[in-house]
Amino acid sequence: MQLNSSGWHRDDHLVVAVSTGIDSMCLLYQLLNEYKDSYRRLTCLHVNHGVRLASEEEGQFLTAYCKQHHIDLHIKKLDLSHSLDRNKSIQNEARIKRYQWFDEMMLALEADVLLTAHHLDDQLETIMYRVFSGKSTRNRLGIDELSKREGYYIYRPLLAVSKNEIQQFQIENKIPFYEDVSNQDNKYVRNDIRNRIIPAIDENEQLKVLHLLKLKHWHDEQYDILQCKATQFITEFVKFDEKLINIEMPRQAFNDLPDHLKMIIFDRVLSEHFKLFNISDRTYNDWFQQFKSKKAQFSINLTEKWIIQIAYGKLIIMAKNNGDTYFRVQIIDKPGNYIFDKYLLEIHSNLPKSLFPLTVRTRKSGDTFKLNGRDGYKKVNRLFIDQKVPKWFRDQIPVILDKQQRIIAVGDLYQQQQLEQWIIISKNGDE
Repeated sequence: MQLNSSGWHRDDHLVVAVSTGIDSMCLLYQLLNEYKDSYRRLTCLHVNHGVRLASEEEGQFLTAYCKQHHIDLHIKKLDLSHSLDRNKSIQNEARIKRYQWFDEMMLALEADVLLTAHHLDDQLETIMYRVFSGKSTRNRLGIDELSKREGYYIYRPLLAVSKNEIQQFQIENKIPFYEDVSNQDNKYVRNDIRNRIIPAIDENEQLKVLHLLKLKHWHDEQYDILQCKATQFITEFVKFDEKLINIEMPRQAFNDLPDHLKMIIFDRVLSEHFKLFNISDRTYNDWFQQFKSKKAQFSINLTEKWIIQIAYGKLIIMAKNNGDTYFRVQIIDKPGNYIFDKYLLEIHSNLPKSLFPLTVRTRKSGDTFKLNGRDGYKKVNRLFIDQKVPKWFRDQIPVILDKQQRIIAVGDLYQQQQLEQWIIISKNGDE
């Protein structure tokens, strides 16, 4: 049984995850024998999920085995009682906690590569599961031979080796192992694929499960192409405002993209900047239909904190405002620099003292200001409409009034002509 050892170097510290099942015990055996000169140091990690009665016995067995072969062993017992009490599936929680511990140990051990015993049959099972569960379009189709974690790599040297080869190797070398009886329980979807569906396909001479590997190769090529296109779109069109903690992109350019590319773009933006994960295809498709509607302005709730604001040709992911601003009214009685919500107000010393104190507030119904260079007044609301200011942003723009409560400035959209050199308003952070 040959391992693919191209994923590590002779000076690497290898860590192998060992469950005491046949796959990981055969991997460990090969690392101790045929491949003993391929690394600098070897350490074992074992997770006791605390669910089966045999778990303690397996830990004791592995402790003795590692002591016999002079290997450092670290064991972690997981507490999955929360999931058990709620009759929830523990498989996903166990996997998350397992890899959290792996991350901690790889850092503590200053190790280079973590080896797992995933094999060819696991690969085929994973491909089939992702295809038939609808989880194939936004991920690579199967298991990657090499994957990057924070500070280390995970490598799977048995990924081209079949279960039959592993079983034959175990028999020939009399390698001890423990069988997890839960692997035979077809109430678990993956077990059903492994134990019933794949064997049924193999019984048909015109069908071959191994053709799934061709599908994976083709799928992953297309996925990589979509990732490149997503990177191009994000680089060219997506703008992140660190001051406002907003992300915006042009609505029409986004609408013109294929739906699968849209999902990948949103997956990356939401996960990287807002720590939002696992948005369903159905939810995305609902959003995309709304983006294509003829409504000029509306919003979509993402979470209790975040929304997608659609306004004047833009998609903006932003914090909920709920109609409130950070500063409703502010009194300025002397020159200086002031912050009002997301704006910087520079009031120069040459501004006539007769205008003080200034009042800074947000808009009110019926607000009007005197037009520059001609007679008449204009409504502040009409100014916002003419300047295509999104509705969600209108309640954040400072309106400045003089001592007589006359409007002399509206954000960076209007200043009284004779005062514009003494009142400078800009978005906080603009250069």
